[in-house]
Amino acid sequence: MAISTVRAAWVPDDDPERDWELAADLAVSWIRRECAEQGASGVLVLNGRRAHESVPSLRSFAAEHTVTTPAASRERVGRGVGPVLAYVPDEKTLDFAMRLARGSSLAVVESVQSFALRGWASALGAIDLTRPDERPEEASPGFAKAIDRLNSYKNNGFGDPFGKQQAQRTLQNLADSEGLDPEAVLGALAARGASSRALRNLAKLIDGLGQR
Repeated sequence: MAISTVRAAWVPDDDPERDWELAADLAVSWIRRECAEQGASGVLVLNGRRAHESVPSLRSFAAEHTVTTPAASRERVGRGVGPVLAYVPDEKTLDFAMRLARGSSLAVVESVQSFALRGWASALGAIDLTRPDERPEEASPGFAKAIDRLNSYKNNGFGDPFGKQQAQRTLQNLADSEGLDPEAVLGALAARGASSRALRNLAKLIDGLGQR
């Protein structure tokens, strides 16, 4: 089961002409509305403590709300503190942000160089803030079943022999039946609360299949 949020939204990194400041503006505007509707303070989650300083809307948001990183605030993971905005997170930062957003809302600005979020957004039905009137694309039954199986083996981060073997079998079956989209698989597992370790190990297993 995914870590529960009231709502999720994202700004996809799918347009080379889109300015990063515009992407941040869209996410900040959405998360401000969520804060107002919930009567709660927000949290800005970054990969690094000063990553927001060159972006005006993030700087303004940070002046009014909490700013944190996975390294700075491990003790807050899992507590659920209010609407969260995660800016260009990697898999570790996304996991942290999702735990902070438990029971509230989460907006994410994607950087595919950090971590691709297409599968994550699809799994959570996240609102595309660049196309807010479009419905998220639903996964096929076969893909959804494969993600369910992978999710059941993720507890040890796909690091134990059994979990690794079962994940490889599931991935191979998915590849044979309808093709293997690494971004979609990893993103969907991230939406289920897979740890950054599990996602890294799963990515290695996917790479390994391509080398057979």
